[in-house]
Amino acid sequence: MDALKVVVFGALNAGKTTFVERLSGNELFLKGEYEDITTSFDFVQIQQGGFLIHLFASPGHRRFSFMWETLATGMDGAILLIDSTVGITPVDFELIKFIEGYDVPYVIVANKEDISRLDPEAIRAELNLSGDVPIFNTSALNNDDLASFMDNLINDITGKNK
Repeated sequence: MDALKVVVFGALNAGKTTFVERLSGNELFLKGEYEDITTSFDFVQIQQGGFLIHLFASPGHRRFSFMWETLATGMDGAILLIDSTVGITPVDFELIKFIEGYDVPYVIVANKEDISRLDPEAIRAELNLSGDVPIFNTSALNNDDLASFMDNLINDITGKNK
């Protein structure tokens, strides 16, 4: 089985840990956190679309941004998780530029749709994204269709959407 590395980036409290836990179907055994702030990266492995996905989630607090480059090294694709209750943050703008610098397929996921919903086209306009960047709304807490946009990202990585 071929392996793919996917990294979930997002600002503080966007829901990255919950996202990887729900996608894997398992609660993380060990969480590097202090006062509900992730202070290390999360890691799970899932099988999807015929691939073994090594799924990493970066810490969202800006002071841990030094980890971004290490996590991004060798990544095949990325997910930018946006907190719908907060909207697009300065860190989200920074992360888009960072991800685009790696020239890998990525998707935007507006999380916490169970509380608040961001319009995908408003996200596209605010982040100045091209029309070919997929944008999804979800609730990781409720496990709303998480597998479908992972399938979309896997297809982009492997060239099946081209």
